[in-house]
Amino acid sequence: MKAILILGLLVFGITAVELEAGVPILLKEIKAIKTDHTDFTFLLDLELSQGGKVSEVVALVGDLLEQMKRDQLNDDLEYAHRTTTLGLDIEWLIIVLRNLTKERQDKNNQLSEVNQVLVGLQLQLDAITEQLNILNGKEEQLRQTRAQEAASYQARQENNSKVLAALNEIIPKLQVAVFDQEGKSLLQTEQFEIVEKIKRELGHNHPVAIMVALTTKFDVPTVKRIIDKLEHIRNAVIALMQQEDEQETQSQITFQTQIQEIAELREKFSKDFEVTSQLIKKRTNDKVLLEKRLTIINRDLSLTEQLLIQTREYKEQYDAAYAVRKGKRISEIKTVQQAYDLVENHSKKQK
Repeated sequence: MKAILILGLLVFGITAVELEAGVPILLKEIKAIKTDHTDFTFLLDLELSQGGKVSEVVALVGDLLEQMKRDQLNDDLEYAHRTTTLGLDIEWLIIVLRNLTKERQDKNNQLSEVNQVLVGLQLQLDAITEQLNILNGKEEQLRQTRAQEAASYQARQENNSKVLAALNEIIPKLQVAVFDQEGKSLLQTEQFEIVEKIKRELGHNHPVAIMVALTTKFDVPTVKRIIDKLEHIRNAVIALMQQEDEQETQSQITFQTQIQEIAELREKFSKDFEVTSQLIKKRTNDKVLLEKRLTIINRDLSLTEQLLIQTREYKEQYDAAYAVRKGKRISEIKTVQQAYDLVENHSKKQK
């Protein structure tokens, strides 16, 4: 419309001298143009009615027409550049959105895998911890049992040593008594002393002590039988002490072997515990990094989606504004073109 008003002012500015021949017919044709631009046709009509020269009007209208076409061409070029740029921006945003969506899915899958691995590693760590606790409990039990066995062995050997010492003391006395009293009966005081010694060392309920105490005839043959029994007991005690020593030695060897096995297992489980703990630490760090990256991705996705929506809306608005602007200018160009053709044709007929 601005171009039409400028055209009208230019045409109106031509000095009117007199109407050229055929101008009334031209005015009728101009008025017959079907257009909404009444300002333009009115001003053109006014100029010609005031005696403006048709040739000058032709030149002015032609210049204006060319200018309007150039403006439209420039607008088309600007629109093509701008809409291409916006289109590329939209395509780029779509690609970014697609890549971010894919990356989010990948990161979520990785996070799920890391969580599964962490669950497995934690179960493994719990199992190792349980094994270590079992080993510690087993070792403690072994040490307690070994201590009890050692204490029991010590008590038994001390008792056996006392018995052996007593026998070693009693038997020689009996042998001396037999040698001194060969063919005679021992004095009752000697019998009493020996009986008390046996009871004291072997115990009141010991078979030998009971046998001696119940012996009414404490003569040499009887004492010899007692000596034989005591020597048999002494030999049994010596054998028992040797057996006890052997069993104690074997128990110590077995204990040390078991302790060594436990130590080796504990070392293995401790290494497994350390390795598993490090894996859990590493996977936990991986999980933290994945969660941080997912936070950034979700933020970027939201921003990209908003920017894509805004860019599309802007492009739609820009396209609509261009379409309205172009339609209006094309209409103006068409109107001016019709007027130009009429004026130019009239000018050619007058030559």
